[in-house]
Amino acid sequence: MVSCASTTPVEKTKIDYLDLSAKEQANLVDAYWTVTKRVEPQYPISAAKNNISGCVDLIVGIDQSGKARGYKVRSSYPEGLFDKNAAAALVKWQWQATEKNKGNTPILTSIQMDFMTSRNPTDAGYLENCPKRDVSKSLSS
Repeated sequence: MVSCASTTPVEKTKIDYLDLSAKEQANLVDAYWTVTKRVEPQYPISAAKNNISGCVDLIVGIDQSGKARGYKVRSSYPEGLFDKNAAAALVKWQWQATEKNKGNTPILTSIQMDFMTSRNPTDAGYLENCPKRDVSKSLSS
């Protein structure tokens, strides 16, 4: 059996992102991009069985085509429990540039995904580690 491998180098393009990932800059994101496709994360079975609520705060790059281009977990509670599920959903999201963003400026932003077993969790760890955000920006699953 003969196999072939390409030796053509893959050209990587550097994207210059406008960094809006600081929490105090969250309100600026809407001037650049609007979510057009939001995929809710799956709740891990083990967390649901054990009635565990939590959250994941991700920094994500939105590229010029409105797709998620890489992410980094900034924080999560409980640490690591919901990370994979949150990231798997986030990479399927899509955004559309606003009229003000005619150049499709790529940005870095933060998105918090909440995993709650009830509408108003009372778990002290959740309340301490998963701050509520402006309702219009909140993403609950």
